[in-house]
Amino acid sequence: MSHRIVIAEDEADIRANLTRLLTLEDYEVWAAPNGREAFQLVRQHLPDLVLSDVMMPEMTGHQLVQALRADPLTAHIPTVLLTAKADRGDVREGMNLGADDYLTKPFHRDELLACIRAQMEKAATLQLAARKLASQAHQMAHFDAVTSLPNRSHLLLLLDQALKEQKGHGPAMWVIGLDSLPQMAQIMGVGQLDGVVRQMAQRLSMLASTSEHLVECRYTVGRLGEDRLVLLVPNWSAEQPLDPLALVLLDTMSAAISLEGQEQFPVVSVGACAQAIQGERSDAMLARLDIALTAARARSAQRMVVHQPSSTSDLSATFRLHNDLHRCIERKELQAFFQPQVMAQNSSLIGFEALMRWRHPELGLISPVRFIPIAEDNGQIVPMGAWVLQEACKQAMLWQAHMPAGAVPLRVAVNLSLRQFSDPRLLHHVRCTLESTGLNATQLELEITESTAMLDLQHTLEVLRQLKAMGLKLAIDDFGTGYSSLSYLKRFPLDVLKVDQSFVRQLCNNREDQAIAGAVINLAHSLGLDVIAEGVETEDQHRLLRDMGCDQIQGYLHGKPMPGDDVALWLQNRDHGTSIS
Repeated sequence: MSHRIVIAEDEADIRANLTRLLTLEDYEVWAAPNGREAFQLVRQHLPDLVLSDVMMPEMTGHQLVQALRADPLTAHIPTVLLTAKADRGDVREGMNLGADDYLTKPFHRDELLACIRAQMEKAATLQLAARKLASQAHQMAHFDAVTSLPNRSHLLLLLDQALKEQKGHGPAMWVIGLDSLPQMAQIMGVGQLDGVVRQMAQRLSMLASTSEHLVECRYTVGRLGEDRLVLLVPNWSAEQPLDPLALVLLDTMSAAISLEGQEQFPVVSVGACAQAIQGERSDAMLARLDIALTAARARSAQRMVVHQPSSTSDLSATFRLHNDLHRCIERKELQAFFQPQVMAQNSSLIGFEALMRWRHPELGLISPVRFIPIAEDNGQIVPMGAWVLQEACKQAMLWQAHMPAGAVPLRVAVNLSLRQFSDPRLLHHVRCTLESTGLNATQLELEITESTAMLDLQHTLEVLRQLKAMGLKLAIDDFGTGYSSLSYLKRFPLDVLKVDQSFVRQLCNNREDQAIAGAVINLAHSLGLDVIAEGVETEDQHRLLRDMGCDQIQGYLHGKPMPGDDVALWLQNRDHGTSIS
């Protein structure tokens, strides 16, 4: 397939000669006498390259570059300016506006073709790097870094699929709690825990491959959490009991392991559950699995529990949370916590990210990992998200009173859930919130995950454009779930790409993580996006990210999430001159 080029040139002879030359070189060419018509051709054909004269009627070459870079559909297309001037200022202006290269008239045929080939090769190199990055990011997003087993996110996808596709048989799960990891850390040191987890994961995989209970069964071994391994069988017979395999797991996984010549006997617990009813959701099944493991850990002997659907604790867990979420706003149980975000270069404060917390009157502080999926399923995430947005904007207005005179106003970042982003009233809610709180739109940043953005591309593009038109900043979170998303990422009018903490955790002692984080930063900058890294806990991580070119930092190093009422005092006590050298 030949490469495509759009030419913008007001002199007919030059335009005809360029068209003839490039057509003979097997390029597919469209030509226009001015920048305005060329811009329409670019939007229509989405070429691989644009050649544009600088001095043209109706729209100059510089104005064409500005228009191309401002449109998400065309912002990525390489553009070469053709100028009769040798003035450095003219060239510099074009490059500052986003041109990729320039040629001074008159130029030779070989010079033109070499320039075009260089830009094509540069674009191909960037695409290849993006593919490699996407593959690595997908691995990190779906597989555990220590064991290389499927992680929680990937296991949820497999469980969802099993619940939808089951024919006569439904899924069953066994979770192995590695209860003695804290004690082992004290004895052997935290650094050796990864070796313990790897050995336990290998043992579980070996047991599953040889177990008589899993003959002719498909299964997946994964890591459900820091101290939990899991065995998922998508087609378990309802007549087949779970206890025999659970007891084998308890016995085998409790056997001694050897690490650097030391023998250790791990303490484990086993919980199990099978699909309870037709149509059960994956989050409900995982909640029952958690209940079984918690009950097993509470036992003094034979730490194994199979959760039965008739168990009364089921109602007191997932379904109780489902019910109580409907009243959490009116009962004023929600809290907005705020975590600082700073510039990487000098640690100067630029704003906060708003995080939702639920303080249940009887169950205490409930993890967002637990209640947000339930709220997403029952629709309560929409009013809860609207409440957090209102609270965040209100707090941002209060912060200004505690900032030094002349300081740049702080921004606040708020996450939008899948349901919120799909809500037809979203734009109205955002507009009303800004009006009621008085917050300037430029101080509000809205974040969506990559999976949310990719659900309905046309809807995403339309909503993001309307939000951008209000003056808001827009960020993409959870980056790297697949290459297909990269081809659309450049179309969205985004400002910020967030590097997830999974890229940061082992940054200082893992060259592969460093390479991936560096590639993410470079790719974001090539798309004109700022980069913020999450989960930064040490000065070494901050310093390394800063040296890589990361723009902004967020994490416990610069501040833990705090209630809104504590932010004002934190601002007063903070040394604004603090920086990482």
